[in-house]
Amino acid sequence: MAPGAWEIMKARRERVNICIITPPELKHSRWWCRAFRSLQLPPGSEFTYVEGFPYDAARNIGLKDMVDNQFGYIAFWDSDLLPPADVIPRLIETGRDLIGALYTRRGPPFDIVGGNAQYDKEGKHLGFRMPTYTQGEIVPVDVLGMGLTLISRRCVQAVMAKYPRPFARGVDLTEIREADGTMVPRTSEDFVFCLRAKECGFQPWMHSAIQCQHELSAVATAQGVQMP
Repeated sequence: MAPGAWEIMKARRERVNICIITPPELKHSRWWCRAFRSLQLPPGSEFTYVEGFPYDAARNIGLKDMVDNQFGYIAFWDSDLLPPADVIPRLIETGRDLIGALYTRRGPPFDIVGGNAQYDKEGKHLGFRMPTYTQGEIVPVDVLGMGLTLISRRCVQAVMAKYPRPFARGVDLTEIREADGTMVPRTSEDFVFCLRAKECGFQPWMHSAIQCQHELSAVATAQGVQMP
């Protein structure tokens, strides 16, 4: 039996552009290649490979490819993150426009990437930290790391309508400003996107039941294993 029109439209809406970002010096591990081969995707999904660009430029390239080719979602997948095979369908099933899997940083203290803004008594920004949650919850947060994160087309278009460069890295020696003079928040490009998405009405969510492994680099010495 031929698929109905509603089935065809649903399949088109759920097509995912998986943007894989690889630094020029990083090689894919055997474990990452296994994860790549086992990844479950909706029909019609495709990959965009971006190598050798700064992270903000690389992610913006992925967004352009997603919009130009009319995908329903973009999923950013960093080349040192090992997700479960069903991560993409499970993130889509939540119905959220901006949702990521949980993973930790690659170095001590190995805290979770993402969370809510923290301030001291004087109002100074101290960074971001995960709120208290129960394992398995889908947690509302201010920011997400983009190691394995799904973003809907409508969220991307809303942010792009206000910010022509949705991903912008605000960490530098001096303040970074957009063409209109507004200051880019002094944080990483993935956190900047989340703050902008939230400003546009799209809540970032972290799916604590979907956890990814973050590959490490280390060296062995006479004093033990050390992080670079």
